[in-house]
Amino acid sequence: MIMLARKILIVVVMLCLAGNTFAAQPPNNSIPANRAWDVLKPGKKKPDYRKLMTLAGQALGDWKFHFAGLDLDGKSLVQLAERTPDEPFLRQVREQFRLPLDLGDFIFFLDDLLLAGKNGLRGKLVWVTFGRARIAGILVHPHDVFWKNRPRRYGEVTTQLAIDKPKVLAELPPVAKDGDPLGPNWYMRYQSPHSEKSMLAALEKENPDLAKRTASLIKQFRNQGCLVDLHTTLRHRERGYLMWGAYLLSQKKSKKGVLRAVRLLKSTNKKWKLGVSIGWYHPRGWKATVEAARQMKDTYGVGYASKRGALKSKHYDCMAIDLTAMGLPRKLKLTAPGGQERVFDLSANQQTRDLNLTPELVGWVEKHFQLKKVKSDYPHWNDVAKTN
Repeated sequence: MIMLARKILIVVVMLCLAGNTFAAQPPNNSIPANRAWDVLKPGKKKPDYRKLMTLAGQALGDWKFHFAGLDLDGKSLVQLAERTPDEPFLRQVREQFRLPLDLGDFIFFLDDLLLAGKNGLRGKLVWVTFGRARIAGILVHPHDVFWKNRPRRYGEVTTQLAIDKPKVLAELPPVAKDGDPLGPNWYMRYQSPHSEKSMLAALEKENPDLAKRTASLIKQFRNQGCLVDLHTTLRHRERGYLMWGAYLLSQKKSKKGVLRAVRLLKSTNKKWKLGVSIGWYHPRGWKATVEAARQMKDTYGVGYASKRGALKSKHYDCMAIDLTAMGLPRKLKLTAPGGQERVFDLSANQQTRDLNLTPELVGWVEKHFQLKKVKSDYPHWNDVAKTN
């Protein structure tokens, strides 16, 4: 009986250990990303993207997926590919989606989605956010525009594309308490203004001139049918630290790397005298830490974060804005605070029709609105009016 009891105990312990091991693994929330044609077959000649989108749409059928704010399915892709066949397809797609789409990389993504569907994903939820699409290279990345010697190519920067739906405010768990492990619930701590009205109000209180210039830009772009979003004005330093920590840990690939990052985050918390009582190492191990950091990063909407930015961000003093405007018209007219006017011709096939990815537009806004575009940070503009 004693031997039998020992055997049962050993089995129970092994099952518990197996359960803990499984719990530490991230869920199946990504698809492989590569630049190989696994399902679609373009042939040896230059790919015909219109034809490939038609084939992808036919294969997708009624399987819906969410992509950078759009709800798409096979039928919508086929209709897009068949519409206005004499129109340059790149311009047609960017105008229809109102996104700076990298067309070739989008087709590679569709190919990977179809392969994942064959492997059991078909019919399940697929959610690719703006940030994920840009980081992966499916949307035009600042590297493609400002550092053309190192473009962002799909399937090279990352070999896995996350497809789970990030939690929205209403779905988040209760606000994190002191000592809680990292995760999306930390989003609710040290909150910044999150509506456009409250963001502009915070800016108006601390930096009324920047608030006026920002409101002018928003109004002008929106009146011309652009998709405009003010993402951030005021940000608390503690929140910047949490965003950097989530990004830093989400990039780690080993236990050693995670532990090193945790030590850095703890020492930085102490050095900067922040007093943020977060458990950076997840109780279920290093893999669970990376997954919780990824979910936390996605909830914040972080595409990139650095230690320097976390320490010295101009958002802390209302000297910066995160502003995006996409789906710009073929002819865009802007009026500067000083009264200068400029009409931009954005009708060329290769135009991204994106404020932050159009060099001539960036330069004019910098000069006449007294802003400085941080080119490595897609939505970020610094206020330079007080330094001129």
